[in-house]
Amino acid sequence: MNTVSFSSWDGKIADHRKGKPSKAVDVKFPEKLDGRKFSAVMGWNGIVARDAGADIPSLTMAYLKEARKLSCGECSVCMIGIDKVTDIMKAMAAGKGSGESLAEIEEIARGVAANSKCNFGRSSALVPVLDALRYFKEDFIALASGKKKLADKKYSTAVTAPCMEACPATLDIPGYIELIRNNKFTDSLNLIRERCIFPGVIGRACTHPCEEACVRNNMDETLAIRLLKRAAADVVLAKGDGALAGPALEKKEKVAVVGSGPAGLAAACHLRRMGYRVTVFEALPKAGGMASVGIPDYRLPKDILNGEVELIEKMGVEIRLNSKIRRLDWETMKAQGYKALFLAVGAHVGSRIGCGGEDAGNADFIQGAVFLRNLALGKKIAPKGNVVIIGGGNVALDCARSCLRLGFKEVEILYRRSRAEMPASKEEIKEAEEEGVKFTYLRAPKNVLIKSGKVAEIECIKMKLGAPDASGRKRPIAIPGSEYVLKTDMVIAATGQTPDLDFLKNYWFELTGWGTIQVNPVGYGTNVPGVFAGGDCVSGPATLIEALNAGNNVARSIDCYIQGKSFKKDSGFEGIDTGKQRDPGFVSKAAAEKAKFLAVSDRVRNFAEVESGFTAKEAMKEAQRCLRCYRLMVWE
Repeated sequence: MNTVSFSSWDGKIADHRKGKPSKAVDVKFPEKLDGRKFSAVMGWNGIVARDAGADIPSLTMAYLKEARKLSCGECSVCMIGIDKVTDIMKAMAAGKGSGESLAEIEEIARGVAANSKCNFGRSSALVPVLDALRYFKEDFIALASGKKKLADKKYSTAVTAPCMEACPATLDIPGYIELIRNNKFTDSLNLIRERCIFPGVIGRACTHPCEEACVRNNMDETLAIRLLKRAAADVVLAKGDGALAGPALEKKEKVAVVGSGPAGLAAACHLRRMGYRVTVFEALPKAGGMASVGIPDYRLPKDILNGEVELIEKMGVEIRLNSKIRRLDWETMKAQGYKALFLAVGAHVGSRIGCGGEDAGNADFIQGAVFLRNLALGKKIAPKGNVVIIGGGNVALDCARSCLRLGFKEVEILYRRSRAEMPASKEEIKEAEEEGVKFTYLRAPKNVLIKSGKVAEIECIKMKLGAPDASGRKRPIAIPGSEYVLKTDMVIAATGQTPDLDFLKNYWFELTGWGTIQVNPVGYGTNVPGVFAGGDCVSGPATLIEALNAGNNVARSIDCYIQGKSFKKDSGFEGIDTGKQRDPGFVSKAAAEKAKFLAVSDRVRNFAEVESGFTAKEAMKEAQRCLRCYRLMVWE
């Protein structure tokens, strides 16, 4: 149990102040906020005071000021309520309060909670103020009587929401959705771009963990957050608007980036905004990394990606295509004026699956990443009769659905676990099933048989699930004697990727046991001064939004490095369950807007985009379902 003087967090009271009834309640609250100890905190879910002498009235006033900034004024209830409570407290501090002041504040707070139209007003704006009045009444009476003054000091603040907390890039999701609701699509796009420079791309290909965290999940249907992000980009860019602003002030320093995937381009964009001259070196003839050569057009049309890359180039970022760095020479680059280098080379090398025939060098046995890259770069792929894809992630699904569109007769995915453990997105599994992909679970390859120089069969073995392994999923265990043979004309191995780091051999870079680059977890710096790394070459294969967020952080870290400042990650809500919330009150159920999809018969004929997205009108209607579940916290 954390030792505190008082806590009302999550509605559980632990009061250990002198002369108060002691209650042994487990206070699950971190001992530090933003890396520092605190004396008291007021947040959407209550109050935690570590020091018995914490100045709760002054903390309450600071909280009200911050809450006022988040009050949108849409229904006016919490905005007016916060203003009235603030005025009463100011009057109390000026000696103009009365014995009825506290009762009036309580009445206003309860009215705001009962009548606000969003979750911020209902359960966040004034809920902790009620706790303050109830459990620190003597302090407020002292304020009203002139025995206590409001302190004029700086407090730390943080704002989040369950959806924001789940987003790897912590986008201000309620903020950009609110702007869409009010038909401010350009403003919404600009807000999104503060942390996501590829809104059109991410709005199509994101795994959207934010939607899993959406509070509406427990009421009716999750908010279509991914599609709303896409709508902001589509509506604005379709008009030819949405140019990225260049730097306000040019800096003389140069920064090099190796790799033009989401991590590399996110860093390049933000560094350019800061005024640095940025050059991106890309080995492939296209920019975009795995977004360009790893995601088929039916999920991500390349004109969307290319358009967003072009906007980054127009703001002054130089992208050199077909510029593979075969041996890193950082000393020469420094002599050319580069002050920092960001390695964002991704993970484009397929992992071995460990079965016989894998090293035979047959063209009909191919890695999934290579298959998709060949497809994206226009290499002709002749359809065959049957193809077996090994793996259960999105790469395996992309290979399978692409094979259908190329004209393969039968497409089968073998996965060594059950469907419940499959890492691919539920939406893509469903769409693949609709299109005719065959899924066979609890199967693993043992040997690929080649006859007359061609793949002819694949020997498989049945599996069963055992205890969970390091990934948290149940470990697949081979069943002895359960081998069988499948006839096939092609095998695609899609069980993961690793980065190609041969170009680093000139330097002694520290690597992890997974073959990725070892970096400082805070600032992304490598053991070579001035060289930073991030994205899949550090984390291993991850999502686009995770790679993009790495680029966001690296840009800030590089700026601090060049300017001689210390870099610190945001961590105000670390260790706090932001999904918890006191009674949100009554929320009317409302069905989510549904995106339209191409008919199955039309999908498999070509690589046309399957999902249509929202019109502006549909997006504005869906945005009305957002509950604005902001979590505000103020501490000293």
